Amino acid sequence: MTAAGPPPPPPEQPLSQYQRVASGDIDVLHRTVEPYAIGHDLQTRDPASKLDGLVNALGVGAVKLVWVRYGGAGVIVDTPPTGGAFALAAPIAPMGVEYRRSGGRTTAGGGLVVSHDEAMRLTPDPRHGCLVITTSTGRLADHLDGYLGREYDPPLRFHSVDGPALAPASMVERTWRHVCAVLDDTAARGLHPLAARSLEESLLTAILLGLPHTATPELAEPPRRVPHHLAGFIREWVEAHHDRPIGASDIAAAAGIGVRQLQAICRAQWGLTPTRLLRGVRLDHARAALRSAAPGRRTVSDVATAAGYLHMSRFAEHYRQRFGETPTETLHRPYRPA
Repeated sequence: MTAAGPPPPPPEQPLSQYQRVASGDIDVLHRTVEPYAIGHDLQTRDPASKLDGLVNALGVGAVKLVWVRYGGAGVIVDTPPTGGAFALAAPIAPMGVEYRRSGGRTTAGGGLVVSHDEAMRLTPDPRHGCLVITTSTGRLADHLDGYLGREYDPPLRFHSVDGPALAPASMVERTWRHVCAVLDDTAARGLHPLAARSLEESLLTAILLGLPHTATPELAEPPRRVPHHLAGFIREWVEAHHDRPIGASDIAAAAGIGVRQLQAICRAQWGLTPTRLLRGVRLDHARAALRSAAPGRRTVSDVATAAGYLHMSRFAEHYRQRFGETPTETLHRPYRPA
């Protein structure tokens, strides 16, 4: 008798802390998924096979994420053209794909942009399911405008993932996996607005840089030169708004430039990215808060959260790199004003 092998690992469940429904009813699953995805129709692949569905979902700013597993023999998902919506299907296991007008068929093992202008038929793995990331092309266009520093006039449309992009497509998967992990880790205590804005921007940026679309050539152009006298304004604005849910696009908009121009100024003036500039200002204010606070059980964690940090270890690491001591050491060190 051949010994049985080890049992298969449990299926991955992104966003497991945000379960919306567990059901074997295809209509219940459909109604739960659709507000977080795009319009679609479902049919069972085998009516005699009972479904065992699970839906995890939430929104982060203008971006919605939903993971669904249907169980049983699985389902067929028919999607109409997305038009003005953007939808990225990220199957956890290979997924069958059929383009209804052209008749093309393929198997998606990674991210797949749902077509803007052609109906599609998808057959996600019934056990492992699929994550779907959606937003409006208008929100992506706004993010693109902020990155370019000017309005992009033609409609923004995404191509097949096989086309050229500015960054590897793996950047998109790494980003959504990081975002899902952070969301699950922080579900119990809630997501700070500073962190929520950062996660939304990271998803939008990864989509624009890691997927091919009509504006890819413009993104590849070198940024126009910007006078570095804006550096003083940029620093003052960041100091005045560090405690708000801002990101690089907000800093650039306040200065009247694009994110790429902001990046050039920050590199030339401070040798930093805009994100590191903002982080440094927030850490400086965190240090001031620790030096004036009374030691307590939650003092350091409260200060870290106010600075937009989700993980204490990351806060302690960045803090020690900047100041040469841990947050706890600062908290317990006698403060002697200069």
